[in-house]
Amino acid sequence: MVTFPAYQIALTASIVAYLFALRILPFLWLYVLLFITIAVNLAPWTGRYILDELDFFVAATGFYFLLINKTRHKNTRHFYIASGVVALCLLTSFDSSWINAFGPTYSNFYVSPLNGLVIFKGLLWALLLSWIFYQQKADEPEKALKHLLLAAMLGGFVMFVVIMWEKQVLDTLFSSADIYTKVNTFFNLSSAYRTTGIISGMHTGGESIDGMYLFLLPLTLGACFLLNQPVYRFAAIASVVGVMYGVLMGFTRATYAASFIAMAVLSGMFFINLFKRQLNNKSTSATAAFPWGRAVALTVAYSLLFYSVYRLHGYSGYFAELSAAVVYAVSVLCGVSRTPLLGLRAAALVVAFISFAYINVDSLQNSQWVDANNVAMQEVYLAICGALTAFVLLFLARKPTENKPDFVRLSIETLVVLLLSVLIAAAFSGARITIRAETTDRDLDMRLSHWQGIVDSGRWSTSDILFGHGLGAMPTDYALSGAGKLDKIGTFAVDKQNQSLVIIPGSDLMLSQRLSLDNDGAYLFEITYQAEEDVRVAVALCRRNMIIFEFWAGGCGNTVRQNLPASPQGESRSYLMGLTATPDSVFSLPAALTLKATVGKVPLIVESVSLVDASGNELLNNPSFETGSDFWFFYYDFEHLVWHIKNIYLSFAYQFGVVGTLLIVVLILTGFMAFYQSKQLLSLPAAIFSAFLAGQFAFGLFGDPTDSARTSMWFYFMLFGALTPLVTTSKPDA
Repeated sequence: MVTFPAYQIALTASIVAYLFALRILPFLWLYVLLFITIAVNLAPWTGRYILDELDFFVAATGFYFLLINKTRHKNTRHFYIASGVVALCLLTSFDSSWINAFGPTYSNFYVSPLNGLVIFKGLLWALLLSWIFYQQKADEPEKALKHLLLAAMLGGFVMFVVIMWEKQVLDTLFSSADIYTKVNTFFNLSSAYRTTGIISGMHTGGESIDGMYLFLLPLTLGACFLLNQPVYRFAAIASVVGVMYGVLMGFTRATYAASFIAMAVLSGMFFINLFKRQLNNKSTSATAAFPWGRAVALTVAYSLLFYSVYRLHGYSGYFAELSAAVVYAVSVLCGVSRTPLLGLRAAALVVAFISFAYINVDSLQNSQWVDANNVAMQEVYLAICGALTAFVLLFLARKPTENKPDFVRLSIETLVVLLLSVLIAAAFSGARITIRAETTDRDLDMRLSHWQGIVDSGRWSTSDILFGHGLGAMPTDYALSGAGKLDKIGTFAVDKQNQSLVIIPGSDLMLSQRLSLDNDGAYLFEITYQAEEDVRVAVALCRRNMIIFEFWAGGCGNTVRQNLPASPQGESRSYLMGLTATPDSVFSLPAALTLKATVGKVPLIVESVSLVDASGNELLNNPSFETGSDFWFFYYDFEHLVWHIKNIYLSFAYQFGVVGTLLIVVLILTGFMAFYQSKQLLSLPAAIFSAFLAGQFAFGLFGDPTDSARTSMWFYFMLFGALTPLVTTSKPDA
């Protein structure tokens, strides 16, 4: 941390306090590390990508449990296989440049061997954390699982807040805007681009956040099944909704499908196990023991309800979901209540049904988005009748109870139905989703061409086939082969000897530095440079997240685009520009100076830059690049295929080779064998593990969640046996 360019005191104090807290709360590391993964990223402020604040906290966690906690349990076979994967990656990926990882970087590290270290540390930390979790699980298995699920719930809530912040929903919610503007902002599905969160540098944010969604989703959904207390279960459902909100706002078709698959696998395995236990507890035959007719009625009722409400959404908007939730609660309540009399309950249902029909028809007639004159009313009435039929089936399928109805459970149940209806409507009715669906064939052709380019860029010698090209090798190989077209999209390096920034102008590269700006403040920007020909630059004071160009365009409306005239050979020139900051607010995106060389056939050599306020105060750190790229952050907003393999199967084959891929397969098989041998193949941990694998590898057809250390750490944490059952019975060694 001494080599870190900023925040040394704050980080040191935080880690010391964290280590003391671990003495009291041994499972605290799960919550802290997940929170930092999702919500803390200092790279845009420090310019440090290789080793960051999360690495400090993970290393401190390992230090504590390896050196202070002396209790040891024998490791499992699964752990040794995982160790083999990490050892293989170290042998095939290590480069002498890794020694310089603690200092500033002097180039685009994605096209250097340092990228291998960034990915390798994810596997190394995963091995360490999986070992820690196993040691704790060996002592308190139920408590360990519960804390993992609770930590995932915290992660779901944090992710929800981050996404609302990134989409500027928070800024609108806490403004003086009217209620309709606030609601529309929350459900805005017309974004120009997907959300990326703040969990990764440069353009790996999109892939990373998908991987985190598919890590959190099985765990938070599993918490809904495990936690019985109403408050915990309600919180678990809310955390699932928070994760799904992020999935929805990502506008990624592969993530949509993978999320559905993960939820279906987990729910299916859980309910199969539940039904199996119920059948085993009955002394009668399986057919008589289980109420198959009621199960079929409920399945038909829910399917008809969701479909009918989805159809009604197209006519009456979200009033369809809101009114359906109220009538759902009335139907279920009347079904489980013995009192009042059947006639009164039937009357209450009739009133609810009439109100439901009236609300939806009236909403259509008064809709600002749908012209009622162009709507076939018989379709509206048919959708209303479908929903009412579902309500009747739900009323008949519910068994009356002698006790008072469980209003807490009914409230949670109604909330789940409401939220699922809203998510279904939003996922399949959003304009952005429709647009992306129309480009499926083109996107598939682009991916196939990209994958072929990656294969062609590889060396594929015998050793490469067997052991892989090494971690993080793809961007370098791909770029050097010419397929990455770095000369067109732009790249950079810092000349350490001359202390200058060398930019290859391109269509997408942007460099920036975070700073504090006043509302509508005036600033003076100066650039000292060398260029053999004219180079066009774009300079702005923006308020933007790392990668989300919808708000980058809105927050950089004061961009100054200027042709920098050529300088005499070997001589420097300076150019002054006046800049104005955009308005600020409590929840606005962070401010940054952005510099982009967009047009030019020769390198732009930047000797120094300066930004001063009205009082003449210099605002930039490392303005002359004496310490490399410290405090400077670089973006690629549009050109992302250069940095991603976009297929986890090809990623394994390219980086791990045949041997490493087989070890991954063996890891998965030994995980399931451990569940089978301990007769837990249908247990909740097995269901979560299966759902995790199903979601990740379904998404892996068109993405790779492992090309970012923050996400890959948790990916391999699960793969390295976090949920596998205890298979050793030996006592701990003192």
